Amino acid sequence: MKVWLLTVVLGLQACSYNDDNPVEVDVRTISEEMTTVRDYVPLYAVIAHRGSTYWAPEETESAWRWAREMGADYLESDLQCSKDGIIIANHDDNLKRTTNIEEVFGSAIPATRIAFYESLGFSHEDALEQYQRDEDSFRPYYMQSYYYAELLMLDAGKWFGEAFAASRNGSMVDGKLHYSTGQYVSALRDQIAYASGKMLHRNDEGERILPYGIKPEYQGKTLRDIWQAIAVKGTYKDIYMDFLDYDFTDAYVADAQDTGHRPGVYLEFKEPEVNPENMEQRVYDILDSEGWNIITRPATETAFYVNGKVNVGRTNGKVILQTFSNEALRRSNAIFKGRVPMCYLLWINNPPLPEDFALTTPEGFAEAIKYAQDNGAHIIGPSIAGEPNNYDELNASWQAQLTRRSGMFNHPYTFDTQEQMRKYVDTAEGSIAADGCFTNRSDLSLQYMIDNGLRGRSDIPDPFHPGSTYDNSQASRIVPDPVKTLQRLGY
Repeated sequence: MKVWLLTVVLGLQACSYNDDNPVEVDVRTISEEMTTVRDYVPLYAVIAHRGSTYWAPEETESAWRWAREMGADYLESDLQCSKDGIIIANHDDNLKRTTNIEEVFGSAIPATRIAFYESLGFSHEDALEQYQRDEDSFRPYYMQSYYYAELLMLDAGKWFGEAFAASRNGSMVDGKLHYSTGQYVSALRDQIAYASGKMLHRNDEGERILPYGIKPEYQGKTLRDIWQAIAVKGTYKDIYMDFLDYDFTDAYVADAQDTGHRPGVYLEFKEPEVNPENMEQRVYDILDSEGWNIITRPATETAFYVNGKVNVGRTNGKVILQTFSNEALRRSNAIFKGRVPMCYLLWINNPPLPEDFALTTPEGFAEAIKYAQDNGAHIIGPSIAGEPNNYDELNASWQAQLTRRSGMFNHPYTFDTQEQMRKYVDTAEGSIAADGCFTNRSDLSLQYMIDNGLRGRSDIPDPFHPGSTYDNSQASRIVPDPVKTLQRLGY
């Protein structure tokens, strides 16, 4: 393992350091083993942040189908957990912004909760007693307080626009729970299905097909028995009731509008306090069951692009993990052991947390790089400044130089405009501030990459393998019209 001695000239881009003199800092470089895993990821990857926050309701079927059909390399998401242990792909832990949960459930436990328990065969007295236990840990609008079947009663599209609204909300009728008919709060399995060229299987009314029942080990038990037996506990006491099985066997069908792109998925672990203690293991197991865990099932294909189509989802780069949290990074490394690409996201907390690094100083930034490598990360994900998000600048020239010297990829977030692309993503002959980008506008980012020689070429200088060239000439050089793509998909 090498240590680079880097001289950084601090100017306006590092004014918080308040030193215009050259500063020497030691920068850890990644090991040969980590380099191998890093190179599972394509250079100049376009990462569809939540699918899209601009063209469709984020982290829904519509957003991810759109991003896939546009030709994004990765479908990005944030992972949480429902009350019954389903891994959810959703950014906000509070569901008020992106669903109609206030309209459907209000601020109390769903009024259908007791009937829901009874529909599973539990007695009214048993259901009422469990309802009272649920009240003790209930947090209005927070993901962990709702069963996944209840989340599927919500409309996750109407807030974005009427074109994405459900024709009806979910309901409990004659002892049977009915889902809504529009865009749903997504499961991780849904996201993987969309990346694989599928769409939701729906009945004639537009309601998704996803039956559920009691897990075999809990059949014949009362809710009290189950509550006492449940091993999974979160930070909020007794919040999880992980006793339901959802049958995803018939949950998806081939997407008739699929044109053959196979993107990967880019999955964020949130702060550990909002999820079960075994969250990382749960994700590992889902990837395993879906054939997307390269530790247990390495990919046989290596080409990121084939005949103008994205092929990342068929390679060892099919999954990238990410987190802002130091603890989640450590926990992920304990499970994945650096064998799956991992991005350490950088953010300035206000007020700072005890474990935070001084990211606006070369020494602090170098410490963050070392910490990332020590805990199995291959990529640094810094925030970028400017409109519309106005994040802190953590991808200034000197910071990007440190990342490049470390041998780690640089995936800054989040791009919304061509101006941002021009500021941080140079031409193939001079790019240093981004080796991939999180974007809300895959259409703009893809076009920029093509126009500036970073996509659809066989002779791109490879900054990580001096003297070599990088070939992504099999990537499409045509970006579909974003509006027509939505229309083609039925939105």
